[in-house]
Amino acid sequence: MLPAVEQKLSDIFIYLEVRQRWVLCCFTFLAIINAYTMRLCLDFTLNRIILECGGHRVDNVPQVLNPKALPNWRFELAMALNHTEYQLRSRLKAGKEHQDPNQISDKRSRDREPAGENPPGQEDSQERLSCSELWPRQTQSLVVMAFYAGYMLTHVPGGRLAERYGGKWVLGAAILTSAVLTLLTPTAVRQGGPYALVAVRLLVGICEGPCFPAVCALLAQWVPEQERGVLASCVLSGGEIGITMVQLVSGLLVAEQDWPVFFYLVGGGAVAWFLGFTLVCYSTPDHCPFIQSEEREYIRCNTSNSFLLTTGGEREEMDGEDGYEGEDGEHGREVDATCNTAPWRSMLNSTPLWALVSTSMQQEFQQKLPQELQIALEEVRAHGSSFSELTTIIETIAPSVGNWMASLTTGRLSDVLIEQQILTRTQTRRLMSWLVFLCGSMYMLQIKMSGARIWSVLGMGAYYASIKLLPLDMSPNYAGTLMGISGGMGALQELLMPYLDQLETDYKLVSSVRAAMWVIGASYISGDVQAFNQLEPEREPQ
Repeated sequence: MLPAVEQKLSDIFIYLEVRQRWVLCCFTFLAIINAYTMRLCLDFTLNRIILECGGHRVDNVPQVLNPKALPNWRFELAMALNHTEYQLRSRLKAGKEHQDPNQISDKRSRDREPAGENPPGQEDSQERLSCSELWPRQTQSLVVMAFYAGYMLTHVPGGRLAERYGGKWVLGAAILTSAVLTLLTPTAVRQGGPYALVAVRLLVGICEGPCFPAVCALLAQWVPEQERGVLASCVLSGGEIGITMVQLVSGLLVAEQDWPVFFYLVGGGAVAWFLGFTLVCYSTPDHCPFIQSEEREYIRCNTSNSFLLTTGGEREEMDGEDGYEGEDGEHGREVDATCNTAPWRSMLNSTPLWALVSTSMQQEFQQKLPQELQIALEEVRAHGSSFSELTTIIETIAPSVGNWMASLTTGRLSDVLIEQQILTRTQTRRLMSWLVFLCGSMYMLQIKMSGARIWSVLGMGAYYASIKLLPLDMSPNYAGTLMGISGGMGALQELLMPYLDQLETDYKLVSSVRAAMWVIGASYISGDVQAFNQLEPEREPQ
């Protein structure tokens, strides 16, 4: 960074008395939001992508299928698209769809274009069909699953890279490459069709895999133990705000704009985040030129510093009056101080680690994020509402915003219970995990009753204040690796979701097994620092 820019930013932070750990948490929070928006933007635009690829607007891209038109194609098309006046009028003017008397009132039917432009019974042979006719179900599933196939592969490697070289550049590179691929998605689809989209989404998943492990590695260095519940929960639950952003943008923007605008907006926002993040954030407090000495000492004394490999033993040799090393020495010291390999054998033999993996997998299976988003959209369409209505917006985003606010509340409650020594850290994490199970059970029992959603909100809040924080509790040295293991295994649920859903439908015993796995996992999780946190990597016998 240029010295003049660095000095100017330092003066601003000092004048405003901004805590650098808060700055780091804000940017990592925004990183999670960006990761979720880039992950989910396809779920809200896939139908429109398919319809465009089967219509006239795509050049040099042959139709995937060319079946005969079915009598009910208009109904399928109506279910696939938002029922807004703008879309209906646009398609009428373009001569691509005839008016459906069930969708538009008699008054508006008088404003139609003259029938001579596209008389009934003389429709173009390349007329748009339903999504399932244009792209077979297998192709659509492949497009959705491609992301998760790549996503689960890079969790553990991303965590190890963040621990060795610092989370700043691993997280920054993950978001930036995902943003570039998101910006290229419209061009890839229009030039290469569905299989180009599969390839792009696979690469986006590979690039996004290191995000959560890198964030965990950063939080292990920056967040004091006393504030771990509220700050780490706030950051790691940023996906809920990401879901909200996707819902708002898809409803307010995509309804009136071409679908590529969504990808450009999401990708452009991620690039802007990268520029700000690399400018003001650093992997550890020791390398940050903007942090005040008092805050640096506070973080040192309250971040399990005796366990951190990257800051242990060498802190006495810091250069400068206030302990600031400078950016030039950032990567070199971290590589020398951190073990080249993790103690894999001790990790994989750890019962609390497998309890963490078990509960993470069950929660990911229970959440079923893409299905919930699709259900939310279908409910809006079924009521004939559009996202321009305030009540519809509130009903759509309220669960996600509630999940995030509940995570702050339960996170703060966890901090208080530990700080006041009412419960130990392990007891607090187990209490919150049991709360997740209780709220999930109540939600399933009362799912058809009004007000049942509150149980789901409370359960998700407790999840972020318990299971999501365990990698930070169990091993500050290897928090990125532990998050990579648990998150990667959790992503396996998303990859196999259609098959698991069918298995649970066919065999009721599967639900009982899942509940038993959660109970067992919640009973064996631990918030204590594990023995492998300080172990040297295992060496092969001579």
